[in-house]
This record gives sequence, structure tokens and C-alpha cells, in this order.
Amino acid sequence: MDCHKSYALLITGILGGAAVVFLGLCISGKSAALGNPIALLGLFAMLGSIGQAFVFYKCPHCGFHLNIRGPKPDYCPNCGRKL
Repeated sequence: MDCHKSYALLITGILGGAAVVFLGLCISGKSAALGNPIALLGLFAMLGSIGQAFVFYKCPHCGFHLNIRGPKPDYCPNCGRKL
């Protein structure tokens, strides 16, 4: 997987997981037996997307792991080649 796909999956997983967590918390006010597992599913989606970014969000040329907390760079901070 290249760094662009990994970054897109990271953003999608975090935003989608947060929406599912919010939905689960809204449902848990009425039915905790249904809402809590849905919220946990959203949390696992968020953690899974962060985990894959730690593995796959790296420079395709030199393998330098890019920072997931900042904006997506156009060039590798290690080797200077275009991503």
C-alpha cells in the first residue's frame, strides 16, 4: 500500500469511527446493550486505522515513516524525493 492510500484510510477510519462512536453513545442512552458494542466497534475502527498508518504511511523510496499528526507532505523529509 502506498502512502497516499494509507493516509486516506487513516482519515476515513478516524472520521468514520468517530461517527460510529457518536451513534453508539446516542443509542446507549436508550439501550446500553446495543449502544455500547456499537461504540466499541467505532473505537476499534479508529484504532485500526491508526495502526495501519504506523505500518504503511512511509516514503516509498527510502522507507522513512512519515508523521501522521501533521499535514501530508509533498516530499519526503528524509530523502527529499516526491511522494
